[in-house]
Amino acid sequence: MVAAMSLNAPMTAAPWLVPLDLHSATPVYVQVAQGLRERIEQGELPVGSALPAERELAANLHVSRVTVRQALALLAEQGLLSRKHGSGTFVTPPQTAELPSHSLGLLSSFSGDVTSRGQRPGARVLTFEHTRPTAQEAMSLGLSPTEFVYRIRRLRTADGEPLALEQSTLPVVLVGHITAQDVTDASLYALLGTRGLQPQRAIRHLRAVNADADAAELLDVSVGTAMLSTERLSWTNRNRPIEFARALYRGDRYDFVMELHAQDGA
Repeated sequence: MVAAMSLNAPMTAAPWLVPLDLHSATPVYVQVAQGLRERIEQGELPVGSALPAERELAANLHVSRVTVRQALALLAEQGLLSRKHGSGTFVTPPQTAELPSHSLGLLSSFSGDVTSRGQRPGARVLTFEHTRPTAQEAMSLGLSPTEFVYRIRRLRTADGEPLALEQSTLPVVLVGHITAQDVTDASLYALLGTRGLQPQRAIRHLRAVNADADAAELLDVSVGTAMLSTERLSWTNRNRPIEFARALYRGDRYDFVMELHAQDGA
C-alpha cells in the first residue's frame, strides 16, 4: 500500500513526500512530479536545496527507482530541477535559470557562449578517433578517402550540467598532432586558434529531433525529449574547410537567436 500525505500536512521532516493514488489514471511518476512541483512552488523545497538520492526517494514513496527517475527527469525538462552527475539533484526554479542562447549569425564556440554568461564550460571526451573520413566528411572537408581525420565526440557542460553532445571532424593534414587531452575541458576553437586555424565563417543547418536512448542517458533527459540538432561546416580565413561538426543541444537548456532584416523595398 502506498503511503500518502495531505498536501496541507506539515512538511518539516520530509518535504519531498507526496500523496499518491494507485487507482488514478495519472501515471505514478507524473503524480510524484506534480507533488514535488507543488513543494517547490510553495517554497518547501527552496532554491538550491538538494533532493535525496533516488534510492531514498523510492523507499520513502514506496515506488520503484525507475518511477522516481522519470519524475525527476520530467521536472528537469521543465527547468525546476538541475541534475548534476556525481553531485545530485538540486532545485532550480525556472525564473532563476537563464537559457543559454546562441546567435545564428555569430560564429563562436560553445565554450565562448558559456563563459560569456559567467558559467564554467566543460568537455568530456566520449570518443577520440584518428581514422579515415566517411564519404560525407571527405566531401565536406575536401579530402580524399585515403587521408586521415580526427573524429572527436564530446559531452559539453555548463557548471557541470550536461547541455550538448558535439562531434567534430578535423583534417589531420591541417591540424597536425593532437590528443584527446588537448580537447578535454578545453575550447576546440581556442586550440585551432593557436595553430592559425581559427574558423572565420561557417554554414549551419538546424532542425528539431527527439532524444534517442544514448543521447537521453548522456544529457540526463527522457527518451523522446525535444532536442535541437545542428550540422556545421567551417572554413579558415584562407578558405580551407577546417571542421565538419554535428551537435545535439538540450531544447530546455539552450536556444538559438536570429536577427532578421527586411529586404529593400519590402
